[in-house]
Amino acid sequence: MALNLQQSQIRVPKTAELVAAQLRRKIIRGDLKEGDNLPAESALIEELGVSRPTMREAFRILEVENLITVSRGSRGGATVHLPNVDVVARYAGHYLQARNTTISDIYEARLIIEPHAVYLMAKRRPQDKIEQVRKLIRFAEAHLQDSEAFSHYSAQLQLKLIEGSGNETLILIAHVLAALVDAVLLKATGQKYDVDLAKKGLRSHQKTLHLIEAGEAEMAETHLRQQIKEASRILLKDETETIVDLVT
Repeated sequence: MALNLQQSQIRVPKTAELVAAQLRRKIIRGDLKEGDNLPAESALIEELGVSRPTMREAFRILEVENLITVSRGSRGGATVHLPNVDVVARYAGHYLQARNTTISDIYEARLIIEPHAVYLMAKRRPQDKIEQVRKLIRFAEAHLQDSEAFSHYSAQLQLKLIEGSGNETLILIAHVLAALVDAVLLKATGQKYDVDLAKKGLRSHQKTLHLIEAGEAEMAETHLRQQIKEASRILLKDETETIVDLVT
C-alpha cells in the first residue's frame, strides 16, 4: 500500500529543536553535571553554527523542560540541572487531573504496582529502605492522634516501599501516585478520622515490613494487596469522584 504523503505529513524538526536535543543528550549522559554552566551563548553560536535567535529558542526549550535556568545580564548564562523526578511527577499529576481520572482509577493502579514492588523489595531486602520504612512506622506511632500527619505518613510509606523495589520505572510511577494518594488520604481522614482504623493500618504495615525483612516475597505481596483492597473499600465511597476535586 503506497504511503499518501498528503495524509501523513513528515515534520522536520526546527534547528532550535536539534540544538536543544544535542545539549539535552549531554545533560542526560552525564557530560554536563548538575550546577555546571553552559559555555557562553556567543561561544555556542560559533561552535554550532546557528543564529542568536535559534540559540535562544533552544535555551527556552530546555528551560521549559527544567534542564537549565538562564540568568540575564553581563554575568548571565545557563546553569545545568539534571532531570528531576518531582517535576515529572507534578506534570503527570496535572495530566491525570485534566483527564478527569477517578480515585478508583488510582487505587486500581496501586493494586497493580505496589504489591509487586513489595515482592521485589522482599527479594532484594535493601537495608537503607527497610530502615526508612521502619522510621516512618515509628513516626506514625508517635502521631496517631494527628490525622494530617498520619495521612502524609501513609503516602510516604507507599513511596518508600516502591523505592525499595529498586526498579526505576516503578519508582517514577510511585512519585506520580504519591502526591495523589496523599491528597486522597488527607481528605478521607479529615472527614472522619478513626484512630482504631489507623492503628489497624499501622499493624498491617508492620506485618508488611516483617515479611520483607524475612524475605517472604510472595506473602508480602499478597498481604499488601489485601491491605490496599481494604483501604479502597473504606475510602472509596464514590467511585466517580475525580482527583481534580482533591488537588485543585
